Amino acid sequence: MKNLKPIIFIVIVLILTAVSAYPQRPVNGKVVEVIDGKTFVIQMPTAKLTAILQHIETPYPSQPLHQTIKEHLEVLILNKTVEFLPRSVIKEGTIGQLLVRGVDISQQMVRDGAAWYLVPEKGTQSEEENLIFQDNEKQAKAEKRGIWGVENLKPSWEYRAERDALLQKQEQEGKANKKFVKEMQNQKKRLTQRQQISPQIEMWADVGGASNFDKPLGLGDLRTGFNSTLGVGHISTPSVFLDFPTNDFLRKVESRIFYIYKGDKANVEDSVYLVGFITTTKESKFLKSNSAMIIADSQKISLGKPRRFFRQNISSVNELLLYKITRAQLMKIAGAQKISVQLGGYSGAISSESLMYLNNLMNAT
Repeated sequence: MKNLKPIIFIVIVLILTAVSAYPQRPVNGKVVEVIDGKTFVIQMPTAKLTAILQHIETPYPSQPLHQTIKEHLEVLILNKTVEFLPRSVIKEGTIGQLLVRGVDISQQMVRDGAAWYLVPEKGTQSEEENLIFQDNEKQAKAEKRGIWGVENLKPSWEYRAERDALLQKQEQEGKANKKFVKEMQNQKKRLTQRQQISPQIEMWADVGGASNFDKPLGLGDLRTGFNSTLGVGHISTPSVFLDFPTNDFLRKVESRIFYIYKGDKANVEDSVYLVGFITTTKESKFLKSNSAMIIADSQKISLGKPRRFFRQNISSVNELLLYKITRAQLMKIAGAQKISVQLGGYSGAISSESLMYLNNLMNAT
């Protein structure tokens, strides 16, 4: 079976190449997964195809109705036999028209108030099709269906533009603070040397064995690194701080999400996602009670027991808790509107900023 993997990969590439070369050749199959409000997976006789509904946009995971719209698309297409007419191929999948018993699902999503019509794409449509989309959107808007019933909900392309502007601002601020950060790192190194501590693991920067294992990826504030000695690399979110408002516990807990891989980041068979938390307290808080659970809307995602590392300082203790988590669980978290975390006997809140970084990580991996 192992020797067949290169052949299977070549077959999939040939299928996608054929889709790109003949954009109007129909693909028939069954929808076996809905990833978000416009992205889904079609099971064909010989392979699976990740497909994207044409001419529409749906809310981002951090916007209202994201999960509701995903569930609506599931009702329309999941486990149903479909006809898909590919139009173009991008990194995220193949864009095209999806038909279920002759019904154009993109048009249906717009009529149901589950999507915005991408007017800039009207140049790729016939005048008749363009009028149908515009009429469906006008009716949904007049009836205040779905996205049109949420006050001040911005179309996803406007939301994306504001998000990118914020990321650019953060990047500029990061460059301005580069000298300060470097000095703080040097200070930390000098302090560690003075204390002559041999910890089980340094906190974030030295995961993998060396501080150069953690550098900017240059994409959405993500971090990356590769340890050539071990042949292990990672892509991760930057550090974010969670609120744990308890009197006998520090209010801020640092957290990151890692994608760890061996050899090549595309090597999904030898990869794992990890969620990590760092706490600093006067004494150990997670020696005995350290199970974790993330609550995404009403869904409880149990992470179980962690790998626990600690570092004893003069007047405090650093504890690093690493939990394995699946991509499916991360997608549930990314699609939620309200998220909290239970760490041992403590409860805290996760900011919307964390969701933005998580979505960046999902896209990069």
